[in-house]
Amino acid sequence: RDPVAIDWGADGKLWVVEMADYPLGMDGKGKPGGRVCFLQDTDSDGKYDKSTLFAEGLSFPTGLLVWGNGILVTAAPEILYLEDTTGDGKADVQRPLYAGFLEGNQQLRVNGLRWGLDNWVYCASGSHHGGYGKDSKITSLQTGIEYRVGSRDFRLRPDTGLMDPQSGPSQYGRVRDDWGHWFGVQNSHPLWHYILADHNIRRNPHYAPPDPKHQVVTPTNPPVYPASKLQKRYHSFTQSGRFTSACSPLIYRDDLLFERGPQQHAFTCEPFHNLVQHNLISHDGVSFKATRDPAEGKTDFFASEDRWCRPVMARTGPDGGLWVVDMYRYMIEHPQWLPENGQNELRPWFRAGEGQGRIYRVVPSDQTPRPVMNLAGRSMTELIAMLESSNGWQRDMAQRMLVRGDYQKAVPALEKLLHTSQQPLARLHALWALQGLGKLSEEILERALSDRHPEVRRNGLRITSMIKVDIERLVPLIDDPDPKVRLELASSLGNHDQPAAASALGELMAANSENRYLLAAAMTSLNPRNVSGVLTALVASSTRPELVRELIGQAVAMGDAETIQRVMEVVCSSKQTLADHQHFTSLAIALDGLESRKWPIRRVSDDARSRIARSIQLARECAMDQAANAGARAAAVHLLGREVQKRVSDFALMGQLLNARSPAMVQQQVVSRLAQIGKPEVATLLLQGWQSHSPELRKLILAAIVSRPEWSENLRAHVQSGTISASELTVPIRQRLLADSKNAGSWNQLFAAKVATDRADVLSRFKPAIKLDGNAKRGGVLFEKLCINCHNVKSEGHRVGPQLASITNKTKDALLASIIDPSAVVDASYFNYSILAADGRTYSGKLETETATSITLLAAEGKRTTVLRDDIEMLKASRKSLMPDGLEQDLGLQDVSDLIQYVQETFR
Repeated sequence: RDPVAIDWGADGKLWVVEMADYPLGMDGKGKPGGRVCFLQDTDSDGKYDKSTLFAEGLSFPTGLLVWGNGILVTAAPEILYLEDTTGDGKADVQRPLYAGFLEGNQQLRVNGLRWGLDNWVYCASGSHHGGYGKDSKITSLQTGIEYRVGSRDFRLRPDTGLMDPQSGPSQYGRVRDDWGHWFGVQNSHPLWHYILADHNIRRNPHYAPPDPKHQVVTPTNPPVYPASKLQKRYHSFTQSGRFTSACSPLIYRDDLLFERGPQQHAFTCEPFHNLVQHNLISHDGVSFKATRDPAEGKTDFFASEDRWCRPVMARTGPDGGLWVVDMYRYMIEHPQWLPENGQNELRPWFRAGEGQGRIYRVVPSDQTPRPVMNLAGRSMTELIAMLESSNGWQRDMAQRMLVRGDYQKAVPALEKLLHTSQQPLARLHALWALQGLGKLSEEILERALSDRHPEVRRNGLRITSMIKVDIERLVPLIDDPDPKVRLELASSLGNHDQPAAASALGELMAANSENRYLLAAAMTSLNPRNVSGVLTALVASSTRPELVRELIGQAVAMGDAETIQRVMEVVCSSKQTLADHQHFTSLAIALDGLESRKWPIRRVSDDARSRIARSIQLARECAMDQAANAGARAAAVHLLGREVQKRVSDFALMGQLLNARSPAMVQQQVVSRLAQIGKPEVATLLLQGWQSHSPELRKLILAAIVSRPEWSENLRAHVQSGTISASELTVPIRQRLLADSKNAGSWNQLFAAKVATDRADVLSRFKPAIKLDGNAKRGGVLFEKLCINCHNVKSEGHRVGPQLASITNKTKDALLASIIDPSAVVDASYFNYSILAADGRTYSGKLETETATSITLLAAEGKRTTVLRDDIEMLKASRKSLMPDGLEQDLGLQDVSDLIQYVQETFR
């Protein structure tokens, strides 16, 4: 009944989580009613024929894992351990292990629970919109330790209470393939791969990596091929006929349905469209790419004509079958995602289908189904033999039983298997079983590092992060033909302190300088002990200058006094000519690092100080030299304002550069440099030549002004005097100014049409617009003025907000509501976040990426701002949409009608 997740025990029982309380509780007011049962095959005919209710009254359970003598269950705000100690089939033990997980929408709650090759239990956070403030702390009830997970996934040691954040999030289901590559999913993204591991990223708090996840099935909202008729949609963030409820990804781990080959078989559930899609994924550098299987027909692999069919989980069974969990509901969307009219229309159907549910097993029709294996009571020898099975569940369970049973006597046999097995997957599991038993010798590990299969080598490298090994054994892998092995090497070298490891890391970076993920892995390996050695190796390798500059910034940020001295000597030894803008950039990065560390320049050597002063003087001359290269002049700007005794004259110099005679690149860099300097007089300098600035430069200046609340007073004076028109302040700019509680009242008085706090009144005022005849041509002009910065049409614009092509309910009523009251119904992915940085600047946008070391916000015009966690004073999430209120301020009824007409005709 209402099944949402399954798992098998070693004894062959099938455990089922039933979310009977979906979506609003048994009474519509949140009353818990979740259940867990287990199924048994009592007559050994290969079919489950008996169901036993194990536990009930759970709060919206989402996932489970058979564990020890019981099971683990995710049921926010807790992860529970349930056990039957009396033998009556009922859970008389229900012990919370972890607490503090976000509740709210059940589709976003903690879920999953999967065994990893590394003997940890992995879990999906579910809350792809993040959790901050007091709700961000997850407490291990066994240790009392509090963990800040935020929007990331995590892994657990349930027996000891340990928790470790992992790259994420995945909304529902976090899975791996046979080789330990982890994958996740989110509504419109059917499959992504986690390239960078969070436990590696957080080693270097001074580095902000790219998004750790790579989209494998593309593009966003890719098409599905349903057998059922497309259903009515009620809101703007989904698209019929395309992925909108992607969940529970699966990498198939057997050869019963498909022969093993270079490609793997991926499945993703899409319950709204009543199907499970099948894609082929193949290696693509450090990640993967996907294609639809040519064998697929006009409908997806699993597709039902029954609109009540809601596949929410797919698993590879112990028998090699593809098992599909069908929650079976009339309505799968959570009411929270529906606008008021949708909720009212569907209210009688919120729980239609409760008490029903199906589990399908897909097997070849021309073969006798394999039995579900019973491994309980198997001997040590039998478990070791099971590591050569073609079935992923069987290998995982055998490894778990050997490790958790502490089979120390199995060590010789496991070592032999690692030496002699012709199956690379068996060698892989033997390797991790030995690691789990604490008996992995350096000799055995070195054998894994030279294994003929790249994935065994890659996993061997993972283990070198935990076990010390002769660094000379790693150096040959710099030239490994497999990019995933080289990526793992880049991550692993940071765990070794020998000088040879630093040299190898520098050599690896130089040889792979075009691979951003491999470079990111290497950057996470930097630390105060190796950074100067890596930098020295890079400088000697004639690699990309920008990579050397990045290393300079890292070295200054993390180095000790001796390291910083060496770095400054490297920087100042460059040839210093007016055309040498690479030197200007390197020195600016180094000086920024010193300033951020509050490291006074007087602490560097006399010779270096003299060279720095000379370079800054050359930069002044270069910046003003109209005959010099524009790139060199722009780079020179970033050395200005560094010397306190010459700051006034440098400000005057930068003021002179903010005019039409200077190249646009130079003017832009002047604004960027001034924005770094948090002095009151900077606001005056930025605004004093307003009438001569281009529209693009004005945008940059306004963005700089609103980044520091203390500068807004100067802007307000210019608006009051008429130097700057209030109409030049875009709606996003106004929204940021009004967010400052100290000055909001003053700004409201200046705006001719202030933003109404009651959106219902505004919506009512613009209702007549939908009865007017709109003109799409005029609407297109308005769209380009108001919307193109956050939405794209054809090849123009920016993809910041939702894709407008995904709006399936394009009635004039619905579009009007989206324009006037965008926060009424908003996907949490598009909440507006704000960051207060340590230097006093503020940033806002949607939270695009979160890692252990940084937060990336995406704002209008596709502008990304990445802030290191160490530089964040405050991160605050608003439940307001990224699209601001007040878009209608400068629009009349006919304008709104024209805009709606344009959207209807353009985004069909």
